Amino acid sequence: MEIIGLYNGKREKINKTCLRTEEPENGEYKLSVHVWFLNSKGELLIQKRNKNLKRNPGKWAFTGGVVDSEETSLEGAIRETKEELGIDININKIELLLSFKREHGFVDVWLVKDDFNINDLTLQKSEVSESKWVSIKELKSLINSEQFVKSVGLYYDLFMKLLEKYHNVEIK
Repeated sequence: MEIIGLYNGKREKINKTCLRTEEPENGEYKLSVHVWFLNSKGELLIQKRNKNLKRNPGKWAFTGGVVDSEETSLEGAIRETKEELGIDININKIELLLSFKREHGFVDVWLVKDDFNINDLTLQKSEVSESKWVSIKELKSLINSEQFVKSVGLYYDLFMKLLEKYHNVEIK
């Protein structure tokens, strides 16, 4: 049973928690993290959600989840990555790329620039069925064919502009 802390509209932690599966009341927000991995080839690591999951079964996605009540956003990003992929993030290779507010939550999007062998991943089978490195073109194709979770649409264009401008990723 995951207990998460809640925030007000100014992203200040309030003295209230709820279960991960519950929706916050009006004026209360969860904090979630999305973690993207970028390798030296300009490819992004994506993962396929287990087909038995309630939300977005069988869809491709980024690593991520809801931040627990006693965690910071960075700690949540590190934990989610370890749980889902078995990766220990090098703290010197992760950066907060963007943050935004949506209907019932705040989302922090983290970027990890690192090269590693995909065969070294230990997938959390209950949540992740497979993972792979994809080019920007392949990612866009998955999004356009609705094989990728829709929530990426909230920030995809800005994410790509930031990768291009600050991380020298060629966007085609």
